[in-house]
Amino acid sequence: MSEDKAALLPRWRRRRLERLRYAAAREASLSAGLLWRYAMEEHGVHPEEPVRFLQAGKPVFAQRDDMYFSLSHSGPYAMCAVSDQHIGVDVQQIKPVHLSVARRFHFRERDWLADQPQAEQNTAFFRIWARKEAWVKAVSHDQLLTLDQEDVIHGVNGWQFKEFPLEDGYLAAVCARWEENIGQLRVISPQKLIETLQEPCAELE
Repeated sequence: MSEDKAALLPRWRRRRLERLRYAAAREASLSAGLLWRYAMEEHGVHPEEPVRFLQAGKPVFAQRDDMYFSLSHSGPYAMCAVSDQHIGVDVQQIKPVHLSVARRFHFRERDWLADQPQAEQNTAFFRIWARKEAWVKAVSHDQLLTLDQEDVIHGVNGWQFKEFPLEDGYLAAVCARWEENIGQLRVISPQKLIETLQEPCAELE
């Protein structure tokens, strides 16, 4: 990870990078941070706007309640969602998994998973997992939530889900309020991010 790319990130994101031990994890987090800054500048938000972390570790703006965001990254993909209400996103790689892990899910999710054709159960598992992670990010304000708390397949009161199949066996999910209009996925190349974000983050006056 080059220092000039890291300088494009706000301080809170740079501090997160510094805590990551492995190069691959740092690069993925760097990409997510650059995408976040790109989205903030599109919405007229200064990248050094103060951010605080909730009990569950979710970053939110410390001095404004008119904009919320969520970040996720996995493999070659980074994702950022922005809304004027709480929102959550998650990216997962669909890969072989021991389905005993599903014992942590809601009992209705477990029943639904068991009813899926065997050849489709790995994908079905990660559909639940991506939705669940997105829901946790959207809902967890200053409370810790458990994976068996709600059934994200059959519906969560007040919330909606949208999935985005990605290439190379990846899947993304968004969780937003019912009244929110979840748009289509916009794809931005890493090169475009670097070309657009040429100036290091400036101090907030």
